[in-house]
Amino acid sequence: MSTERDAAYAVVDELAQWSDWRPFFEVAAGAPTAPGVYQMRLRDGLVVYVGMAGERRGKGIRGRLSIYRRGKGAVSGFGEAALNQALADAEFIEERLANVRDGQPARASSWAIDAIRRLDVEVRWTPCETAASALAVETAVVALLRTHGIWNRVANRTIRTPASAPAAVEQPVESDVGGPTTIAALSGELGRDDGGRAIRRTLRRGFPDHVRHTSWDPLTPAHVAYVRSRLRRPRS
Repeated sequence: MSTERDAAYAVVDELAQWSDWRPFFEVAAGAPTAPGVYQMRLRDGLVVYVGMAGERRGKGIRGRLSIYRRGKGAVSGFGEAALNQALADAEFIEERLANVRDGQPARASSWAIDAIRRLDVEVRWTPCETAASALAVETAVVALLRTHGIWNRVANRTIRTPASAPAAVEQPVESDVGGPTTIAALSGELGRDDGGRAIRRTLRRGFPDHVRHTSWDPLTPAHVAYVRSRLRRPRS
């Protein structure tokens, strides 16, 4: 695993209170019914998917994971990502074609379940108070991991930002000294004395939908997490 990926994972760990990593099919049925964010990783430690769950009629994270567990999510989210990986595996296809030739075709949901079982993934999650707060955490995590191997569609296009997401989703993050975090405060934390130029350049790369010539302040959790993952305190 690369040093840069390790650093991004470390920042993600600090963003929320995450459950322990556990085998998906062992724990999915017992996931919280609150809104929240979940991550999937392979057994070698590579995080391959980040998702969120809203209230879902009171079923929250458990409801979303249940869709995957029962093979109902083959065309969206992690279910689609897992099936895409399986359909690129000739051995996976050949096994199922053999069943068809033997007169034992499987339902689409069975293919979707088998695609996830093939990956042998582990899952962890963090419950959130609302769907809006879950979206804010998901946005921050995707911003950190989008260049580190996740299969989310959003990793290949512009991520959701305060310019395109509902205003209630992205709330300012408090600085260590109290009050909303600003570019000036974050520059001080990172030991930068360039008037915020390095942070603004970093933000423009990570959040290209931001309206040019408008202020970044106050910074959101996604902004702060992304900058911290990209910039380091200069050596003295």
